Amino acid sequence: MVCEHCGNVLKDGAVVCTQCGAQVASPRRADSGLASRRQGRPDRPQGPRTGSVMPEESYPQAELPPARHRSPSRSESDRGAYRVPSQAPGKVRSLDRKRRGKKGAVHRVMINWALLWTVVLVLIILAVGGTAVFLRFTAQGQLILARMGREANATAMWTYGQELLDQGYVDRSVSVFEQAYEMEPEREDIYTRLLQLADAYEAAGRPGDAERVYTKLYTDIAPEDAFVYRQVARLMESQGRQMELAAFLKLAFEKTGDTSFRRQREELLPSSPTASKEAGPIKYEQDVELLSAEDYEIYYIFGDDGILPEDGELYTAPIHLDEGTHIIRAVAVSSNLISDEMRIQYSITLPRPSAPYASLAPGPYERRQRLWLKYLETEDEKLLEQQRTRTDHENAILAKLKDITIYYTVDSQTPTSNSPIYTGEPFLLPLGPSTVKAVAVNGYGKVSNVMERTYNVKKPFKLYFSEADNFADFTIAETSREAFEKRFGAPMEAAPIQDNAVGSDAVKLTYSWGEARFYMTDKGYMLYAVETSSPSAVGPRKTKIGMSETDVTELFRDMGQEHNQDGSRSIYYDAQNRKYAMMYHLDAFNDRIDYIYYRADNGVVTLSYYLNNSRVVKMAIRCDFN
Repeated sequence: MVCEHCGNVLKDGAVVCTQCGAQVASPRRADSGLASRRQGRPDRPQGPRTGSVMPEESYPQAELPPARHRSPSRSESDRGAYRVPSQAPGKVRSLDRKRRGKKGAVHRVMINWALLWTVVLVLIILAVGGTAVFLRFTAQGQLILARMGREANATAMWTYGQELLDQGYVDRSVSVFEQAYEMEPEREDIYTRLLQLADAYEAAGRPGDAERVYTKLYTDIAPEDAFVYRQVARLMESQGRQMELAAFLKLAFEKTGDTSFRRQREELLPSSPTASKEAGPIKYEQDVELLSAEDYEIYYIFGDDGILPEDGELYTAPIHLDEGTHIIRAVAVSSNLISDEMRIQYSITLPRPSAPYASLAPGPYERRQRLWLKYLETEDEKLLEQQRTRTDHENAILAKLKDITIYYTVDSQTPTSNSPIYTGEPFLLPLGPSTVKAVAVNGYGKVSNVMERTYNVKKPFKLYFSEADNFADFTIAETSREAFEKRFGAPMEAAPIQDNAVGSDAVKLTYSWGEARFYMTDKGYMLYAVETSSPSAVGPRKTKIGMSETDVTELFRDMGQEHNQDGSRSIYYDAQNRKYAMMYHLDAFNDRIDYIYYRADNGVVTLSYYLNNSRVVKMAIRCDFN
């Protein structure tokens, strides 16, 4: 059945139209024409249909053949005498013919616009969604977004940037590359991508930015890739940065091991200087020459401190090297190019002479003996002397080796350059036990090993200055202030003093003949120092003012050692018993003799004789406790 309001085809028995919602009448199945005639009814139903359909009489009717000449179709029988209203009578047949089809059946075409628009909307949504998926999740789609200037992933941006670079849009390409790098700086293929960026920078006339990219590549990403180093070297060379290039080529060779970098650097820089003497240990002093293969200026410096050539000295003459370790660094300079540094080290050890030889074997002797000292040549000296031909330098060396001085002592002290010099004449051994020591010194100042011989001449000798030796009128560290003033009277002046010798409160008493000093103890003030120029004063062993140097020294032990180079003389030296005696040469007219011993409490007692023109003019005794 058909809805008369909208023309929608409905199922038989439908009450409401599914398209427009209007109520429709239930159609009555029309009897066939033959049945109608048999029952005495007309072929078509009479009277109006239910609903709002106009009566049949109101529809214009077309001429139909008599009933006997046509039989109703199935569709007609089903629909009865219903006909679609029409504005013009002529169109009814046309519409009716369309409905009938080829076999005469009537078909009415109805359009479901809601369904149609739903389908269209779904198709549009699918198309839009598919396009979004394509753009977002495919490489080609991302590239399209990048070309449109929309947000795209880094891979698409790198591809788009390369397209721009290939098309000649260099500045835009750089901008896109920079944006892509900022989006994803830690990509797996970042090495290749950064090469793209560096190419773009160079194309844009920005070599500094390109070099920074290459620097990042060999610093952080590909430290052994020779290609990257070559790009940097090419940029430096194109900019005339030769000194930087030289340093960079050295780095490139060290990092990659590519020998082409080393060859390029050697062609760029002057040759390093060379030295006339090979490095290593050398026996004698040397003059070293520095040479430049291209005859460039040479700057050198000693040691590892300082920068060449700025801190160096211009080489003009051979460098003289004495004993010791010498490090020489040098560079050759041509214009603004500086060669690689030459560094050479020499260890010069000047030959030492042999130790002197003593004519007497060590041991005891019943009487005094004369002793000779002799120098024996070393093997180096012999070999050099035996050479048939020698250079001037070798002759000078030999002369210094043979220039021997022997220093010796007889009081067991190790000889120094201030000790007595052996003149070649024998000397008498001192009475009692003694130890003779001697060293040889050559012209280079090199000192031999110490020769040491111990002797003992069994003859009586005078004693060392000791605790038993005191002044006649007082005893150091034992006489109190009261006892001293009782013996010598009240002083001209008494004043407190500070004296580091005692480390406590002290007082100084001044007299016409000299002074006396006292320090505070638990027993009161005790005497610790006296100086006197009084002829009436009697010193240890009855020494007095006015005695000669010899008069004094003969009263104590004297080992007879000769004067030292500075005019002083060791009288005796006994380290084991801690007793010493020494004469000091103060000036052309004045000398001083000191006799020293150590007390049991570690106080040091010093007896001094002041001499003027070899005569005693003052005596002093002092005890230091600190």
